[in-house]
Amino acid sequence: MVSTYGVGKEAFLSGLREGKGIGNGNHNGTIKDFIPKKFIPAMKARRMSRFSQLALISALEGWKDSSIQGHYDPMNIGVIVGTGLGSVSSTDSYYVGLLERGPEETNPMLFPETVQNIAAAHISIELGLGGPNTTFSEAAIAGESALFYACELLRNKMVQAVLVTGADELSEPLFAGMKSLRILSKTQKIRPFDLMRDGMVLGEGACTLMLEKTDDAMKRGRHIYGEIVSFGFSSEPSDRLHYSSSEAMVKAINQTIIGGKPEMVIASANSTVELDYKEAIALKAAVGDNVPVTALTSMTGFFMSSGVIKVGAAMLCMHEGIIPPICGLERPEVEGLCYMFETKEMKVSSALVNDFSHGGSNACVLLRG
Repeated sequence: MVSTYGVGKEAFLSGLREGKGIGNGNHNGTIKDFIPKKFIPAMKARRMSRFSQLALISALEGWKDSSIQGHYDPMNIGVIVGTGLGSVSSTDSYYVGLLERGPEETNPMLFPETVQNIAAAHISIELGLGGPNTTFSEAAIAGESALFYACELLRNKMVQAVLVTGADELSEPLFAGMKSLRILSKTQKIRPFDLMRDGMVLGEGACTLMLEKTDDAMKRGRHIYGEIVSFGFSSEPSDRLHYSSSEAMVKAINQTIIGGKPEMVIASANSTVELDYKEAIALKAAVGDNVPVTALTSMTGFFMSSGVIKVGAAMLCMHEGIIPPICGLERPEVEGLCYMFETKEMKVSSALVNDFSHGGSNACVLLRG
């Protein structure tokens, strides 16, 4: 994990335990003390966008933690990446150079970083992995889409294992663009589900999960963080800045939790007026009032591929027996849900992760600890 708390799962867990929110005076969830050359040779890091650095460092951490090297043929290990927009900063810099100096004088090192599949390429080259290499860019459900595809590769025996990374960078062009859409918080505070919420606070980060078939992971004696049980997807035509109806969200949740309710929910809630209200209504209908609900966005900021880090967080929470709070929540707009106002020591064995994207696409994942 590479998050606003720093690099590594221990830093992330520490942040969850302390219930640290973002946005109090800082309008973003920039990663603290992020020094790429500590993890990547300086010459190589200088040629990468921040997006690629985040993704590759996350992948290196996940690869090391999995202890998977030597257990499978590298040619049968896939690399799947989910991202919202890739490196907006590289695209912006390249385009500005093109306008100002012309095609003959643009920086050739920038161009490879303008494509969204660059991170998957860096990861596969660095780790020598020759399996399927694919990138998903589907706004706020990019992470879930990457995970679903990885699971299908495993089910269809096209790979022995899959490395799945979700990564997005925070940059000035991205911030300026999101601000122009008037969806950012004017008060510089992120308050999911709160009556006074007024918009997003942006963040950045990356998370890498190593997926294997359960039997294979058990055979090699590696610790298993959790299992992906099921997915649910739905869509509904919607304006590019708006969300589908709560009924469509309920459909995605119900598709996912066939067979029993989860014991914890990590909500999509991004502090926008529309999404949080619709999701709260959907959760009331689908899971009721006795399932703990938290919102990781209040701790990491909003970035589009965060579905992967939410899944990773859910597995860590189940393993450690904690449920983090919804930072900034004081007065819920919708009553009747079991909102987490502070970190709670509580063992749960299943978790639902939601992501509902602007434009009307919805994705949910059910996990078992």
